[in-house]
Amino acid sequence: MRMNYKYEMFPNEEQRQTMDRWLSICRQQYNSALLDKQRFYQKNKTGLSRHALQKQQTKDKQRFELLKPIPSQPLQEVLFRLEKAYKNFFEGRARYPKIKKHKDYTSMTFTQFGVEKRKVKNKKTGDVHVRDVRYAASLDENNHLLISKLGSVYVNFHRPIEGKVKQVSIKRQGHRWFAIFSVERHVNETVDFPVQSTGVDVGIHKFAVLSDGTNVENPRFLLKAEKKLKRAQKKLSRMTQGSNNWKKQRQNVQQLHIKIANQRRDFLHKRSYHLSKMYKVVFVEDLKIQNMVKNRHLAKSIHDAGWGAFCRKLEYKCNNNGGTLVKIKAHYTSQDCSSCGKRVKKALSVRTHVCKSCGTVLDRDHNAAINIEKVGRDLLGLCPTV
Repeated sequence: MRMNYKYEMFPNEEQRQTMDRWLSICRQQYNSALLDKQRFYQKNKTGLSRHALQKQQTKDKQRFELLKPIPSQPLQEVLFRLEKAYKNFFEGRARYPKIKKHKDYTSMTFTQFGVEKRKVKNKKTGDVHVRDVRYAASLDENNHLLISKLGSVYVNFHRPIEGKVKQVSIKRQGHRWFAIFSVERHVNETVDFPVQSTGVDVGIHKFAVLSDGTNVENPRFLLKAEKKLKRAQKKLSRMTQGSNNWKKQRQNVQQLHIKIANQRRDFLHKRSYHLSKMYKVVFVEDLKIQNMVKNRHLAKSIHDAGWGAFCRKLEYKCNNNGGTLVKIKAHYTSQDCSSCGKRVKKALSVRTHVCKSCGTVLDRDHNAAINIEKVGRDLLGLCPTV
């Protein structure tokens, strides 16, 4: 399976400027290719393939000096991104591709990594010998990231990389730079799970409630920092756009958003890791978050909770540890009684489940989590829980 390892890198000022320039060139190539595809379709009523764009890019690199200093792999990967953007659009997973602004294009990918041994034949003598071929991105002897036409960059490897690195992406986040290694590794099948399964009901009042009654409180990172964020944004709006003070304040606002995102990401990683280690099978509701955020009263709280990111992290962590994440349909899991199965209708504001038929009184989310586990176990044909 594929996993990503993210580490902060510390380039010098010259390397920062070079990478900024490379990102700008990649963004221009993306926008240019997008416009070429649009014009070609308007004229010929058919699409322009990636291979045709790559041929044109090769010719442009010979003609224009601007494209020569940048390695070829990030430029070629630009066209793969555009092709993927169109594929996602036609398959209904995303909107139509748009022109990228400076803030939208923040990463470039080197699709080949490391050192490869190749057999080389001497044309004169006919002898064959093995030679090490270093790709555009690799690690040197001191574990520095070595990038073609850029040099060696120190990377803070705060944890070891487990597996074989297939590619690396360089990402700009505010004024910081990160190296993201895409690693191919085997699934860990030696994990001894303490509990066989659990049901998870996510919410706003509590981030998650498990079927065994465990509660995970909602940290509400955005709401806690909202007052400070509003003050910083108000200060930014009063400044002259484009001035030095405006640029500094814009960076301050950006850093606040980055801090909130990092806090949320750290929380989601820790909670999902704990669940993937504790339970062999985890059942969650298959929520339609895009429809739920249309409610303007709940949209901010739903985005702040990060349910979608939580499920994605939980899924790959479960797979990596030899477990399974199962999504089930969220039909009446909050309404049905977990003891007798009778449907007890209640508004969203009612937080306690009271069944008049069997006398069961439970927290609404706990009742839903039990129902989620029951439906999931029936779906997989597992024995019912005691």
